[in-house]
Amino acid sequence: MRLLHALFLLPLLGAPLLCGPAYAQTSTPSATEHHGRRSAAEHFADANTTHDGHLTLDQATSGYKSIAKSFSQIDVSHHGYVTMDDIKAWRAAKKAARVAAKHAAADAAEGIVRPGLPVQHWFGSKALETSTDMIVPIPVEPRRTGVDVPKTPLDGKQPG
Repeated sequence: MRLLHALFLLPLLGAPLLCGPAYAQTSTPSATEHHGRRSAAEHFADANTTHDGHLTLDQATSGYKSIAKSFSQIDVSHHGYVTMDDIKAWRAAKKAARVAAKHAAADAAEGIVRPGLPVQHWFGSKALETSTDMIVPIPVEPRRTGVDVPKTPLDGKQPG
């Protein structure tokens, strides 16, 4: 029985020894070879053929297609080009919107109601921005409550 096992295992154990030189010829990757995904900065640098830091729609169409698809959303200042900072800001805004939608869906599933945007009334202080340090006082008349009382009595006689 041992002989039978040895006959079956011999080809399995001997194969790597016979093919040893083939396994030894694996090459190490050079520094110029691509390793995984490229960063946004690398894509931007390759697509920016003028190397001025401004990526036009034509450059994006030929070298950075994912940015070309959303070029009008990224170019909020309508200069006709986008910078790496514009792309980073656009991606951060997209991520914030995704996270907010995810949290809203989770809150809705749990029955949690969160307060919406602050309601702005046409009296008192008016918030210009969302920051509390930018509240500007607006002069207003005091609110009127109840019924206005006439200055003269209803019977027409002056108080005496």
